[in-house]
Formats: sequence, structure tokens, C-alpha cells
Amino acid sequence: MCDYRITVHLHTILQRQTSEGLQRKLELGLAQGTSLADLLARLEIELSPEAMLLVVNGRIVDLTYELKDGDIVNLMPALSGG
Repeated sequence: MCDYRITVHLHTILQRQTSEGLQRKLELGLAQGTSLADLLARLEIELSPEAMLLVVNGRIVDLTYELKDGDIVNLMPALSGG
């Protein structure tokens, strides 16, 4: 059962290759109580959460954040360099 609808934006290496091209944006239905950690597991994202910026509605959050109806999630690999 889907209580909530959210939008997920996948950035850079998290984008998915499909037969129609790169998939950068997903619309998902979630059950009440779904955390950001649950979302990452559902999306089968293997990149360590410590290596990503987890942003919901323009604010950096952690894995325990409980998603709400209408949330806009941005998953961005952290950049490193020297």
C-alpha cells in the first residue's frame, strides 16, 4: 500500500541507464514510516551513504529521516578531489 508519493532525483553516477536513455528522476509510492535508508535499499543503491549527500526538500538529512508525502529527494555522490 502506498501512502505517500515522492520524487527522487538521481545525480551523476546514480542515474540509471534504460532503453529510453538515462533515468534521472523517479516518482515513487511509499508506505508511511519509510526512512531514507529504506529508500536507498529499495533503489538498490550500493554507494555508501557516507559517500553521498542526502538532500530532502533542499536540506541535508541523514538515513533516519522519515519520508513524507510530496518530499523531493536528491541523491548526490559527494565529490572529492585535491
